[in-house]
Amino acid sequence: MEKPTLLYASPFWPKKSGISEYSETLVEGLSYYFNITLIVDNYEVKNKNLKKQFKIIRFSECSNITDYDYILYNFGNNPEYHCYMYDMIMKYPGYVILHDFVLYYLTIGYYEKKDVVFQKIYEMEGVDGIQIIKDNMKKIKINDLLLHKGISSFLPLNKEVIEKSKGIFVHSNYTKKKVEKVYNDKSAFQINLINTIKDEESIDKCQTNYLKKAYNIDSDAFIIGSIGFISPSKQNEIVCLAVNEYNKSHKTKIYYVMVGDGNYVDQLQSKYIIKTGFLENISFFEAIASCDLIMNLRYPYNGESSSTLVQCMYMNKPCVVTDIGWFSELPDSAVIKLKHNVCVEELNDLIESIINSDLTKLVSSARRYVQNYCSKEVISRSIYKVLIEKNE
Repeated sequence: MEKPTLLYASPFWPKKSGISEYSETLVEGLSYYFNITLIVDNYEVKNKNLKKQFKIIRFSECSNITDYDYILYNFGNNPEYHCYMYDMIMKYPGYVILHDFVLYYLTIGYYEKKDVVFQKIYEMEGVDGIQIIKDNMKKIKINDLLLHKGISSFLPLNKEVIEKSKGIFVHSNYTKKKVEKVYNDKSAFQINLINTIKDEESIDKCQTNYLKKAYNIDSDAFIIGSIGFISPSKQNEIVCLAVNEYNKSHKTKIYYVMVGDGNYVDQLQSKYIIKTGFLENISFFEAIASCDLIMNLRYPYNGESSSTLVQCMYMNKPCVVTDIGWFSELPDSAVIKLKHNVCVEELNDLIESIINSDLTKLVSSARRYVQNYCSKEVISRSIYKVLIEKNE
């Protein structure tokens, strides 16, 4: 029996996005069920295996989009990577994987280029939405709405994408409920995040002294890591302050390494607080392997999940998360959960407690969870069932 055809829209490497990595793994699983064509923006996909396995077309050159049995959009909140998909879904409705409930930055970036951004805010969020923008512009006096970081959770701006979808895949019950409450004619289907680690044997053999060598860190030092873009919503600042507080009262110092880009806390960098910038391939995983503890905090929360957290859990790293949304739904036996408004003193106390604890059961439980529920086979089967059953 011939497989149904699937047109899959998403960023791929060299686009520096967790969704690129997610998609490269997911399409491998989906290829068991579908004959897949990848549709991208105006660039060359980096992964040679993808180019061998799948037909890849550019949106600007595609004229037969309606010929496919299914269209699946992998939407994130970055206007640099997803604007062509916004163009596409307005003309060609399809199924959507929604990684973030909030699409503020994507929608603002998309409509700023078309010079109708305020009109679209009004259409999606009404008078209240315009008032939020006006009030915030009075405070920070910047015209570029992409730089208004504090208001995205109040202006999800996802109406057009969701209303054009035939069905929505989300990663948490939290987001599923939000979608179905706001858009009560839409069905949301929950799927887990995929473990995007491909070469498991190499990952298990990663050197654990990469960061110590690269940044002249003491050989017996305890390293806390945060993985991914550095920003206010990742609460990097409070971790910096807690590490500084700990080091004031302890002879043996600890280190905090932020593995990623972003200048949010550059002023707090020191001998003990380090930023690596963006790391690729084996260096990225060796940086994770070098950490003794992972902090993956989120607030304010925009309905997102974290592929890097899944990777860290698989790599036997104890992980601390904010007890909110998708992170709350992870098993209590697999991660350590913190309230969203934790203070510096509380975080300092937690760090001290963790340093003096045996977390073997925690990391074993975390890895087992990822193995059982986050494989590309499990997720692909779930997506296939939804697409086929909705169209029978």
